[in-house]
Amino acid sequence: MQYAKAPDAENGPNVRDAKGHLQPGKASLAAQAVARRALGDIGNLVGGFHQKVNVGKEGAGDADAKSQGLAQARPGVLTRRAAAQLAAIGTNGEPTNVPAGTTDSWGAKPRNSLRPRDTTAAGIPKPTAPSRASAGRSMSQMLQDRSAAVSKSALGVPAGDVDQAAASDPLTVPEYASDIFSYYRSVESQFMVAADYMSRQSDINDRMRAILIDWLVDVHLKFKLMPETLYLTINLIDRFLEAKQVTRKHLQLVGVTAMLIASKYEEIWAPEVRDFVYISDRAYTREQILQMEKIMLNTLRFNLTVPTAHQFLARYLKLAGSTRDTELARCATYLIELALPNYPSLRWSGSVMAGAALSVASQALGRADALPALCSSAQIDRAAARECASHLGSLMAGAPSASLTAVFKKYSSDKYGAVARLPAPVLGA
Repeated sequence: MQYAKAPDAENGPNVRDAKGHLQPGKASLAAQAVARRALGDIGNLVGGFHQKVNVGKEGAGDADAKSQGLAQARPGVLTRRAAAQLAAIGTNGEPTNVPAGTTDSWGAKPRNSLRPRDTTAAGIPKPTAPSRASAGRSMSQMLQDRSAAVSKSALGVPAGDVDQAAASDPLTVPEYASDIFSYYRSVESQFMVAADYMSRQSDINDRMRAILIDWLVDVHLKFKLMPETLYLTINLIDRFLEAKQVTRKHLQLVGVTAMLIASKYEEIWAPEVRDFVYISDRAYTREQILQMEKIMLNTLRFNLTVPTAHQFLARYLKLAGSTRDTELARCATYLIELALPNYPSLRWSGSVMAGAALSVASQALGRADALPALCSSAQIDRAAARECASHLGSLMAGAPSASLTAVFKKYSSDKYGAVARLPAPVLGA
């Protein structure tokens, strides 16, 4: 079973010539994008209006807006800038009382059914805002303290401190990082497939699955997609094959459709449907891919947010203080990708796979085994991780002579540090 070879597309697949071939991507994509106008002054203005305003009423507030120098785009419409200026010149936190029957500052009479309340009535104490000091800890602080108490890093430092070290990057969400990965650990079993699911397929087998994934690794590399896209693609394929009977002539269609869905989910500039038609040597039409997309999403019930070994590896590297150790990260990633086309590797969860890969990679580079510390800090099953590490070591040793070489060739290049050329370690030494 052989699939069309992915063409060399140095800078992505999204630009074609008149004949439909993929051409290197051009900077004209960015030039064609319509430049959006910058927003004006905008902020959290909830509760910030200290004067009565009528939004959208024709002729409301023209004279008052001009007298106070407020910017107004058109009569009766409160713009963002006008709202910001209005909030800035408020009445020191006190509401403006407008007597009934008179016009407010925007020139509109209040409705009879919406008269302002008299907050100065005798016997009604004015509510006071609770002080920030008496409010206690915020929910974010409580979650962070709880996560720090439960999860300890490989270096004996609370995980909360590890996350706070990267607090300057808002994408790391240090307040919730530990809870996010605790949630991933709790739900990863829901998105794992049975290790023997292929035995229930009548027309395909694990060898065909391996050929498909080996080809998709090449396609992923040529399209220059994010690493997360590849892992999500394989997860979607396995979950779909577990749920549906698929013929061998439609197996590649399932593969390209899974990568299309994963690209839409993970990428900023995802390949188009026509790119997958071309990359599969026009074995399937655009309509067939779109139809399969509907079938897959409905079968999987649109559950696309799934934990993968790649996400757990990133977390373990942070806990071990090795986020800047590029060689270790590349070697561990190489081992995980070696396991993607390997059907027996489905026995282990992503969290165990990531810990085992980090253990083998650290020993291959002549460093101390990272697994003992990870088993205590990340709560990894030591026996399962040791068994998985032995399996990954065997895959690493046999990769140079394997018949499917997409992953080995990828990580033999200088771009990935040629980590595939490292000798397999003698585990436990």
